Amino acid sequence: MNTTTKKLLKTCSITAELGTSRYGSPQPQLTVRTPKGTHWRQLRAVLFTLAAEAELATPASEHWIVQIDDAGNEVGCVYIELSGGSDAEAKRGLALLKRIAG
Repeated sequence: MNTTTKKLLKTCSITAELGTSRYGSPQPQLTVRTPKGTHWRQLRAVLFTLAAEAELATPASEHWIVQIDDAGNEVGCVYIELSGGSDAEAKRGLALLKRIAG
């Protein structure tokens, strides 16, 4: 990770929560808020960095997919599309995201 991304990550507000997917199933997610005036490319860099950390921390036995959503206006999400959508899988995904968020 380069120093620019590390510095930007330190200025972000990152919240881990269990949301709901558009299909109604549980969705572990990190909501990332960057400081006002942050360029969208910097936001995307932070989201991709967190998503890469989540992918690398995911055990081979899990079948979920890590995605990003850059909603704009200095806000974006890293979320896990669960393969089965069970409560146990959702809890494992949320625990992983909390670990990488620090």
